[in-house]
Amino acid sequence: MSNSKKHSKPSKIQRFYKSDMWHMARAQVILRAKGRCEKCGGVGTEVHHKIHLNIQNVDDVSVSINPENLTLLCKDCHNKEHHRFGKRTPYAFDEEGNLVHSNDK
Repeated sequence: MSNSKKHSKPSKIQRFYKSDMWHMARAQVILRAKGRCEKCGGVGTEVHHKIHLNIQNVDDVSVSINPENLTLLCKDCHNKEHHRFGKRTPYAFDEEGNLVHSNDK
């Protein structure tokens, strides 16, 4: 399997991201955040699903377009959320804000 094929999104998810429903939800998140990254305050450019979208949940509106599951991020913060372009830290914060090892979470 070629590298580009391995990392491409399934067509069902691609169709979702082209839908009017997604474009409206995305616009609402951008308005709510006033165009600012909700992590660092920079210019927000990417709407991120806190519960990541996949084939099993793309049709579930409580995941795919729920404003509580969407956050506006800048490119750098979005890349960090997906652990792109760097090593993943072995630590995270639990629900109470305590630093824990990711394996313990």
